[in-house]
Amino acid sequence: MPGASIQCSKASLMNASTSPLRQRLMGPPAAFGTWLALDNTVSAETMGRVGFDAVVIDTQHGAASEAALLPMLQALDAAGAPALVRVPWLDPARIMRVVDLGAAGVVVPMVNTAEEAELAVAASRYPPRGFRSFGPVRRWYSPDGAAHDALCVVMIETREALANVEAIAATPGLDGLLVGPVDLALSLGYEFSFEMRAEVIDAIAAVARVCKQHGLICASVSFGSDNAALQIERGVTFLATGSDSLFMRRAAEAELAQLRKLAGE
Repeated sequence: MPGASIQCSKASLMNASTSPLRQRLMGPPAAFGTWLALDNTVSAETMGRVGFDAVVIDTQHGAASEAALLPMLQALDAAGAPALVRVPWLDPARIMRVVDLGAAGVVVPMVNTAEEAELAVAASRYPPRGFRSFGPVRRWYSPDGAAHDALCVVMIETREALANVEAIAATPGLDGLLVGPVDLALSLGYEFSFEMRAEVIDAIAAVARVCKQHGLICASVSFGSDNAALQIERGVTFLATGSDSLFMRRAAEAELAQLRKLAGE
């Protein structure tokens, strides 16, 4: 509900989290993560043990249900992998719920203005820094036992967001920006493609510069090692690559291709 009033002043919002996870995702060196698209705790545990710096449960486009979210977070905790959750939309109730269940951070899609970014941050912070209501089911702690606010990362994936990126990045309490390259390309008028257009690469570089100015995580999505190298050169500090479902399909396709070859097909 982007039009909702925020029951706290902008000045009262705390500076962004200083958690170890935030520092890791800011680099250097660049940090890497992946997406969980499957509604499955075994998949979450398996991917959590790979060694990614963070794993993102995708409740916007992935299959993860409300009922599966808590056990998936628990599986990632057991595997030692920090869990971020991409919520379906800018919905304060959903953001609060995800943080209460113990997510190390929340990723909020389709944020187009500074006002919307402020709403996302306020929903993840207790008064007087925000309007999150108290009632956590679980808490997230650093290795030293200190409690930290969950990270709040908003997505830059439209022409409007790109035009407002300076104001969005200046939002008090915000931890990072995550570029959605496919949706951004569509918003800029291009056809659907996993090939990054020059205009999108330039936009990523511009977002990275703004993030560096404001001390924010600069995140994006990688489409392979060459693409990852290109984005890291432009200043991206955290890249989310692939997903559990994608890796499973690729491995199965490669194995089947080898077997067909052995059979002389």
